Amino acid sequence: MTLRLPLIYAITDPSAGDDPVVVARRLLAVGVRAVQLRDKALADRELLAAAEAVAGLCRAAGALALVNDRVDIAGLAGTGVHLGEDDLPAREARAILPPGALIGVSTHDAQAAQCAFEDPASDYVAFGPVFESGTKTQRPPRGLEELARAAAGRPKPLVAIGGITSARLDAVWDAGADSAAMIGELYAGGRIEDNARKALDLGRRRGRRGRIYLVGFMAGGKSSVGRRLAERLALPFVDLDDEIERTSGKTVRAIFEESGEAAFREREAAFLAATESLPAAVIATGGGCFAQEDNRRRIGRLGTAVFLDVALETVRARLKGKTDRPLFRSGEQLGRLFAERSPFYRMAPVAAVLGGAETVEEAADRVLIALDDFDKLHG
Repeated sequence: MTLRLPLIYAITDPSAGDDPVVVARRLLAVGVRAVQLRDKALADRELLAAAEAVAGLCRAAGALALVNDRVDIAGLAGTGVHLGEDDLPAREARAILPPGALIGVSTHDAQAAQCAFEDPASDYVAFGPVFESGTKTQRPPRGLEELARAAAGRPKPLVAIGGITSARLDAVWDAGADSAAMIGELYAGGRIEDNARKALDLGRRRGRRGRIYLVGFMAGGKSSVGRRLAERLALPFVDLDDEIERTSGKTVRAIFEESGEAAFREREAAFLAATESLPAAVIATGGGCFAQEDNRRRIGRLGTAVFLDVALETVRARLKGKTDRPLFRSGEQLGRLFAERSPFYRMAPVAAVLGGAETVEEAADRVLIALDDFDKLHG
């Protein structure tokens, strides 16, 4: 099985009344990486325009774009196509589409799924409806047992579809589905971003374990973003500076003033080493931690470093009026320190560029997307 589908496969829903291009943009912004455009009511010209726009957005995000049913539109827009049982056979679609175009086919029982898996023209197989569905009303639900039968020994990815909610995702994946197609729940209450985040994070909790170390300059958001990441991934959160202050009964600034930076770095290194006792966690490091070679090596051995890449102007604005940072003495000195440390931060294998105007939730999205991309590349 060479094709890897994202765990969440979003399908646009014209009944929600939203522009499908706007919906796709919103879904992609929070990390959805497979979007199927489905709108049987649009005129051909409008459907093509929407497909081309969605395809462009997906290419920019490194996501899969597909059109439901319409092989002609998919070919013109440069997307993949998803075919129902009344559409062109996959082999005919393959003859029309450019080489490498993604083709998926719908099936409704385990035997049909096995036949579709054997068809060399298809790239993935969809099965459903697994549960009672508001959009797949013409067929009774097949259930998890039939889904598991369809998934057994599959040589290609299997997408489960039909009535899938966040509460059912784990059961669907446990039954053998590689991806879960979601429609109705993504649109519930108009809260597309929140609904997509919930589904995506359930998948992330299954896939990513281990330690995530947030590195970067002071006032970069490591503590606030780290707490939210830990909540979304259901992991413990550790702030190294907070732990040092809690156990010493002194602020970081006081430690610097009383004992000097070298003594603080020794303590910091010891606390960093102690994170090995946590099998999985989100750890916020201090601004100078990753600038130390021994710390970089230790983090590389223990987990994944993520650089929160924030502009100096943003840091200056956040530090205005602050007096608790031991190494912040003036604007000029801050600039020198920023330039000195930046090359070390860029050694981190993962980077999330933050503009400074994002909410904590949006910043967490960017970090999680960067981690998703890293995991996809490193298998």
